Amino acid sequence: MKDKRPWQSEWTPQPMEDDNEPYNRETDPFTEDVQEQEIPFEDYDFSVGDCWDEDPELTEEEEYGDDDDGRQPIEKRKVQQHYGKPKKHRFLKGLLKFLLILLVLAAAALLTLHFFSSEPKAQKGLGTRREDCCTILVVGQDKASYSTDTILLLQVDRGAGKMNLMSIPRDTKVNSTYTPQKINAAYACNGGAQGDAASGMEALMDYVSQCVGFRPDGYILVDLDVFIKLVNLFGGVEFDVPTDMYYDDPAQDLHIALDAGLQKLNGEEAMGLVRFRSGYADADIGRVRVQRNFIRAALDQWATPWQAIKLPAALVMLSSASETDLSVPELYWLAVSALVCGTEDMYMTTMPFYFSDIYVIIAADSDYLDLLNNYFNPYEIPITWEDLNIAY
Repeated sequence: MKDKRPWQSEWTPQPMEDDNEPYNRETDPFTEDVQEQEIPFEDYDFSVGDCWDEDPELTEEEEYGDDDDGRQPIEKRKVQQHYGKPKKHRFLKGLLKFLLILLVLAAAALLTLHFFSSEPKAQKGLGTRREDCCTILVVGQDKASYSTDTILLLQVDRGAGKMNLMSIPRDTKVNSTYTPQKINAAYACNGGAQGDAASGMEALMDYVSQCVGFRPDGYILVDLDVFIKLVNLFGGVEFDVPTDMYYDDPAQDLHIALDAGLQKLNGEEAMGLVRFRSGYADADIGRVRVQRNFIRAALDQWATPWQAIKLPAALVMLSSASETDLSVPELYWLAVSALVCGTEDMYMTTMPFYFSDIYVIIAADSDYLDLLNNYFNPYEIPITWEDLNIAY
């Protein structure tokens, strides 16, 4: 482009011969000195300074605020307000909200369990009870034979902050009128096999009281279906399977296939674990030992604040889909106590015994009395020989 602009030229305008003549750029004298130039793309200036007024330069006090609160500069805050907060901050904020909701739900569940709970107590006992202490009979039923092959005595001592668990071998001999006189047949032979679960469990409670010297404060009869659903409800149980377990029994619809080692067991796999016994050198005694260890692992993993939100559903399942003489408030009391006590100091054992023919005989001596009084007696008065009715 030339230095001289059209209006600076020496050209003198001349009148047009015809004012109505169409405009012709080529003959327009104003354009003879004006030439268009093509500007390369890379030379364009894309700055926004010509489009928007630039913000005035801020002083340090204006930029950071006058309260020295350590916040980000105003300019950076403007950018965050315009474009939104970084994704990382949004994720952390969402995670904190989620954890807060879980915490509130867990607290609500615990409060519900606490205020609507009631300690289980037997109607007939030995006298004055220990404070916040009860003993419950937990039984696992085999629907195919109606036998109760899993019999556990669980003491929950909230006052001492601990729980204790004792297995009663299924072949334990009792003073029964039916034969063979094994304790695992008490339920089936007293109405259980005919569909009268309450009568069958009452008879089993009577035989257990002969063995331990007092009547438990309640019972829970859990069938395999409820056991499977309960394990799945809590997301399974991490457990160290002690040996390879492979067994098939189409008649019982029992199919077990577990490799040894630490693993997460779902409901079906856990059911196979607690029922397996053919691979142990001591057969049923080995099985009850694994059953106790599994129960301890389950309680340890389930009795946590994060799992507390599932406890109401679990207790409703136990009260509606299993046979128990415990009310919902009493089940709540047990659940809260399990959370309070934990499993760190949990004492587990098998009822002391010796073999005689096809039976397991209780080794009733002074050590056995000490075992009962120190770990399972919910009363202040000690158990004596007169309270026992041992079958030999």
